[in-house]
Amino acid sequence: MVQMLIGKAGYKSIIVIGLLLLAQTSLALAGDEITGDWDVTIDFNGREGYASLSITKAEDGTLKGKWGSSELSDVKYEDGKLTFIRTMGRGDRQFTTDYEGTLKDGKLMLTITNDFGEMSAVGERPKPMSPVLGQWDIKFDAGGRQIEAKLTVSKDPNGTLVGKWDEEGEHKISNLKFEDGKLTFTRQSKIGDMEFETTYEGTVKGNELIGTMKGDMGEWEANGKRVGVPLIGEWELTTVSDFGERKSMMKIFPDLTGRYEFFGNEVPMKNIKIEGDNVTFVVEMGFGDQTFQLDFKGKLEGKTLKGEMTSDRGTSEVTGKKIEKKTKEK
Repeated sequence: MVQMLIGKAGYKSIIVIGLLLLAQTSLALAGDEITGDWDVTIDFNGREGYASLSITKAEDGTLKGKWGSSELSDVKYEDGKLTFIRTMGRGDRQFTTDYEGTLKDGKLMLTITNDFGEMSAVGERPKPMSPVLGQWDIKFDAGGRQIEAKLTVSKDPNGTLVGKWDEEGEHKISNLKFEDGKLTFTRQSKIGDMEFETTYEGTVKGNELIGTMKGDMGEWEANGKRVGVPLIGEWELTTVSDFGERKSMMKIFPDLTGRYEFFGNEVPMKNIKIEGDNVTFVVEMGFGDQTFQLDFKGKLEGKTLKGEMTSDRGTSEVTGKKIEKKTKEK
């Protein structure tokens, strides 16, 4: 009875609709594998550069994206190939860069083409940074003495965690480990004629380090707070110089390393320091065999940053606004 009611034409229509829905679902899933954030490493003729690529979906299902602070155009992902265009410049002085990439073993293999030639780049999904990395202001009461110290946790070239303890006297950190959310290390200390050893065990809770120090002299709470929290995050920057106004971005990571965007290329920042509301850092730029240094000095005012960038080429005014990350509603 059902077959008689539907008929052959009805079945054909159902099959066509089903195939269309299947095709749309396949396209949506294909787009999903390319959307999201990518950390890009670029080969500038032997010199490494970095960039941030973000691909998202619009409400109509089309793709859009950003390369650093630049909005992209003609973003497409078809037949396993991602293509987009980035336009830079002002007024009549604009140039375009074409990008073409494919996924291989979870990596985005990119070819970048413009009037200056062709470059290769590789994009990878951002890896979460260990929450223990960074600088920690530690305070504790040792036998009635109020102690203030700074613990710095970083990685050596081999990727092994290492620690540095800054306090009155001489101190050496060894056996530093961070496993299952727990930080442990041994501290050998020499203060005047006294030499002693203590051990530390603590947990990281956001921007706080909650722990205990133990030694022959006793046991006491030794808690810390992460240094630089107001500065850590992503910033939208506006630079004003004799050449006009330029938009860019800056990233400050929890370990107080960072990247400063310069015309789409992110340059590692050095000597990032925050003391009170004063902020300083250094950026070293390079073009071929030529390098020059940019020195920043400024002040934090809530979620804004104001200061000057100085080099042997002059001084620029820089203002920044912290980017607030949107949290997904549950």
